[in-house]
Amino acid sequence: MLLRVLFVSPFVLLPILVQAQGNRLLPVNDYAYEYIIRLQRRGHLLELNPTSLPYRRGDVWDALSRLDTTALNSSEQHWMTLLRRKLQPVEKPEAEATAGYTFMAAADIINSDRKDLVRPQGESVNFYWYGTWATGYLEAGPAVAELSLQHNRFYENDPDGLDATLRLWARSEHSYVGWHTRWVSAYVGRWDIHWSAPGEASTIVSNNARSRDQILLRIGGPRASVTAVLSELDSATDGRYYTGRAADDSVAFGSTRRFHAAHRWDYRPSKKFGISFMESAIYSGPTAGISLKYLNPMNPFTFVVDNVPKNDDNNGFLAGLLWAQLKRLTLQGQFMVDDIRLQANTGPETITFVLTGSAVYALPRADLRLTLETVTSRAYNAPQTEGQYIFLNRGLATQFSDYVHTSLSAEFYMDHKVRGLRFGPKLDMLLQGERDMRQPFPGKLEPVRNLLDGDVEQTIRGSIGVTYQPMDWWWIAADGGYNVTDSGDNRFVGLISAGVILTFDTAINLWSQ
Repeated sequence: MLLRVLFVSPFVLLPILVQAQGNRLLPVNDYAYEYIIRLQRRGHLLELNPTSLPYRRGDVWDALSRLDTTALNSSEQHWMTLLRRKLQPVEKPEAEATAGYTFMAAADIINSDRKDLVRPQGESVNFYWYGTWATGYLEAGPAVAELSLQHNRFYENDPDGLDATLRLWARSEHSYVGWHTRWVSAYVGRWDIHWSAPGEASTIVSNNARSRDQILLRIGGPRASVTAVLSELDSATDGRYYTGRAADDSVAFGSTRRFHAAHRWDYRPSKKFGISFMESAIYSGPTAGISLKYLNPMNPFTFVVDNVPKNDDNNGFLAGLLWAQLKRLTLQGQFMVDDIRLQANTGPETITFVLTGSAVYALPRADLRLTLETVTSRAYNAPQTEGQYIFLNRGLATQFSDYVHTSLSAEFYMDHKVRGLRFGPKLDMLLQGERDMRQPFPGKLEPVRNLLDGDVEQTIRGSIGVTYQPMDWWWIAADGGYNVTDSGDNRFVGLISAGVILTFDTAINLWSQ
């Protein structure tokens, strides 16, 4: 019944066509976020929450419209121009709705099976062709519907995740219906969510995993808001492995259905400061389904999830987020507590946590950036296989556990010399332990260090990255560096990517000819 209401409500409201368009979600992997975050580091576009993605296209356009263009240097002018050309709405006052489609074609060439350049796997040169075969949308008043079918060869060749496709390496990655007003939003469908700044690690929800079928409810405004997300994951069979199916597996009996729920409370007393409280849970059971207890954004299930009546087994997480900007310095930090182990069968008392953070100092034509990720050995794991924090074998937050990763980089923006050119050096240091969130949870007598368990491998990578995007509809980028490891597997790892995007939008009348 709830799904029926959420699907039907947007289209019941189609006659309400006096409101502005712009309720489409901007995919979190869109290049636009690179330019948005550059401007945000310089104190612009802070009407948008820097750590809660995706944005609505209309919100980005409104923020761009408020920019004082006379205060922007040549690089900032170029970034603003790219965004305005990409996001400019259709202007036709007599029209009742807008519709359009987008075609994208892109390719990656990399000498690794895995796209993580600090953790390469295999040495073969891979050509990963991907693109959006069709993206169509219809938007009218507060209602929006978008369909996207993406082709990507990496679906089948991803060394970490399960193959998410069957025919023609195609999957619906960004398809949904939604309804948005000033204070309330409701979206149903499939898209990515990222609760951190673009390109930075998240402790609760990131775009690392494949997009999932989900429901999102949001109440509030720019200063204070609460968000609830409820999504369906793939099932587990006999507590041993994942089926790749969303429901009960008729071939392998005994499947356990799995769902993911997350809440986020945001408070931003000013554009320069924000604090968030986040919680997340994997709940599962043979007959598990959509639970109103988890979908309710005003129900803090971290504290009451085990109360009577109890729905299903669950594995919960609790996190806090702090974002602040002090003149040119932008700081972000997240701390997630997975569990404080007190049970007799799980070994000695220990705290399972994840800590991420970044500091970026923005110069007029450069960014100096320091990042840190610390993930303990038991993080995102659970005594039950179905409680592991993964979807299609990809982590809902991070892909790996039991590691410390820090990086130092500088990005130089050369638009005053060559429009659209960015380059910069980067130094990564990774300490990787042996534990993995997909392994069986350690027992009472199994000696496991809380961080960096077993043989720890150190990787140091020095690299140079280059991006060239003079126009809003095409780009080319490269990242090349040399990895030095304790095991002696020293090697050059490089990635080249390029793409084009073609968009057509038009205004239409739904009810008259």
